[in-house]
Amino acid sequence: MSTEATATTEVHLAIYDLSRGMARNLSTQFLGPQHAVDIIPHTGIIAWGKEYYFGQGIEWSSPYEFRISRGIHPIEEVLIGHTSVSQQEFEDWCRARAADGSFSFTSYDFFRNNCNNFSEVASKNGLGLTSGVPSYILEMPEKVLSSPMGQLLRPMLDNMQVGHAPTNINTSTAVSAQPNIASPVAPPNPWASITPKDTAVEQGGTPLLDKQQMLLSTDTNIVAVCVEKLHPNDEQSELLRKLSTSDSWSPKELSSVHCYLRSVIATDEKKRSHALMCFRLVVLKKSMPNCGVEYDTSTDFVRNLLLSDTLSLENLSLAYCVLSNAIGAQTPKWVDSDKDKFQQLIDRAMVDCDNSKECPSTHVQISLRQMAAAFIYNSSRLVGSKNTKQHVDELSEVEMSILIGCLERLQTETDEVTTDRLYMALGELFKSKSLGQAAISLTKDLGMYEVFDERPIAKEVASLM
Repeated sequence: MSTEATATTEVHLAIYDLSRGMARNLSTQFLGPQHAVDIIPHTGIIAWGKEYYFGQGIEWSSPYEFRISRGIHPIEEVLIGHTSVSQQEFEDWCRARAADGSFSFTSYDFFRNNCNNFSEVASKNGLGLTSGVPSYILEMPEKVLSSPMGQLLRPMLDNMQVGHAPTNINTSTAVSAQPNIASPVAPPNPWASITPKDTAVEQGGTPLLDKQQMLLSTDTNIVAVCVEKLHPNDEQSELLRKLSTSDSWSPKELSSVHCYLRSVIATDEKKRSHALMCFRLVVLKKSMPNCGVEYDTSTDFVRNLLLSDTLSLENLSLAYCVLSNAIGAQTPKWVDSDKDKFQQLIDRAMVDCDNSKECPSTHVQISLRQMAAAFIYNSSRLVGSKNTKQHVDELSEVEMSILIGCLERLQTETDEVTTDRLYMALGELFKSKSLGQAAISLTKDLGMYEVFDERPIAKEVASLM
């Protein structure tokens, strides 16, 4: 590798929190105070305008492409040195490490050979730097494993990667392959993971918007830990564990789980977070005959709880996960039959999306805004998909609240994930066959063009006007 000192390149380490602040707020409950962690870290090397990282193989893309495709943004970028190694030499080094199995498609292990281990080796061996990954990040897996619940959490953490696409390192050629960019919506959250619902992708002139799908919180790896914390009887324990193994449920089983979780949430504040984590999965199960009443009762129960101002901020985020799943998977009857209930939720979500509140930059506040924005997006997608036969001249109160609320929040929002979701919500209204004309006309009348900045998703939404 070249050692010329005349041409050096700055190298930065991008540090991400895959839990989006939830680790800091919930890990004490799962791991105990002695083993609690502030973040679930992912790191990437930034040089030559690209971000290099290890997931299922070594991959690279522009930092923006990586972040928008994973719905994740760094909590910190650190200058770790200057390298005289050329871009070609470093990428050849990456290919060699993929080829020899050091960081190949099959060698990823969250605890022993992860993205942070790659960043450490790449910075020191691949780029010749003296600085690498902070020790607290490298030591985090061992800290988790040494906790009483560490082994139960291991399956969940093993699945925690920033990408699940095949490696874009082609070991048979010296030419850099282009990265496979995933859909720009799937924001991974290990505590309340939101992923796209598997629906058909529309084709059109707005590729980022056309790839959007309902945001659903589907991670099941945390179920075993939740069951341990809830301490249910044997029958309920068996049913709850089924959340991670089966989609086949009898009406009796679903009704039993609905009743049990509502009871826990109502009577035991210490167990609410674990019950809500399970509830977000329960509402995804297809409603069997005679179970519709339980489903509607449970989702209305969570709605009332969310509006009651009795939840902690962490549990408020989880309540939004439950209701986002309900809106995205099978709409509760009260959404259509009682517009006031839906309107109250939209109004509350807009309040919780407001970054002018006290301490807006704390992890827990950012996480809450992200979850509220996910609910707003799913709601926008729901209302935008209805009444497709004809255009409407005026928006309903719910539709107007979503539109104006998103436009107002986008003027001050600083979190990238929340911002993207608010733009996506506007895009669903603008694209709607029935609502689009009225939504675009009102936006123009309000003169709120300044909310559309230079990011690609904003440009796409603005192009519909």
